[in-house]
Amino acid sequence: MTNDADRRRVAELIGREPMGHFSVVVRDDDGDPVVIENQPLLDDGTPMPTRYWLVGAAAARRVAELESSGGVRAAEAAVDADALASAHERYATERNALIPDDHDGPRPDGGVGGTRRGVKCLHAHYAWFLAGGDDPVGAWIHRRFYCADVRLDDHVTITTPDAAIALDTTPAELEHAHLGLHDPPAPEDLTNAIAAVRDDIDDQRRTRTILATTITISGEGGDLLARLETGHDAPGAVTINRDTLEEIFRLVATSTRAERGSEPGLSPDDADSVLVAATTAVAIARSLDIDEVTLQGAR
Repeated sequence: MTNDADRRRVAELIGREPMGHFSVVVRDDDGDPVVIENQPLLDDGTPMPTRYWLVGAAAARRVAELESSGGVRAAEAAVDADALASAHERYATERNALIPDDHDGPRPDGGVGGTRRGVKCLHAHYAWFLAGGDDPVGAWIHRRFYCADVRLDDHVTITTPDAAIALDTTPAELEHAHLGLHDPPAPEDLTNAIAAVRDDIDDQRRTRTILATTITISGEGGDLLARLETGHDAPGAVTINRDTLEEIFRLVATSTRAERGSEPGLSPDDADSVLVAATTAVAIARSLDIDEVTLQGAR
């Protein structure tokens, strides 16, 4: 099921010789094992409830840090209980289907990490998610690791777990150089504004890796977009998908200042700022290929 080199490397990663058959199902960019898939029974017949095991050193360390900072409780509070219960059931069903029909000894029990309900081990959830499993806890962990915070105030700043990036093009410059030239903006104005933001991000990518799967738009820009989306003051966060963000952008990009300022939740004073915020948010989402966006309303 696996070659000698993988078996030796996994033994190094877990600090002991593996006690059962496994296969490497996720590797990093260098080919090093990150997730292994275990058989439901070890070599001596002992049940092995954890089908997917997070062995990659860097990933396991990040998950351990998340656990030590209260991640288990936070994940359990953030994830829908019914969705989590369904995930445990799917995990158990898929794992148990691998047990030979004629096996009459002890069998694995529970769902992810041997748990029937709730959250026990973030490592097991994240391993299944990385292996392609529909695991809501694993998805929550991934968002925590790769969610960029974008502030749209005097400067545009993108903060990820790996980098803090201040774009050279400011919101004021976008308005003066591109978005404020016509009312409503001409198509070339919008194209040039988006290109300016994307060029900034591309420049940053020449010297660093920017890892993000979701973004949170915070600051004044996030508040304006949240109010535009909900039609009123939006305390807390409003999560939308990429298509909805594109719809918001099309709305403000094709509206006059007067029309933007009369949208529910906005005032005439917000007309220019909400256009800059929507344009910048779309440019960042397109550049980083983001599918989910959280708009941070006023707190």
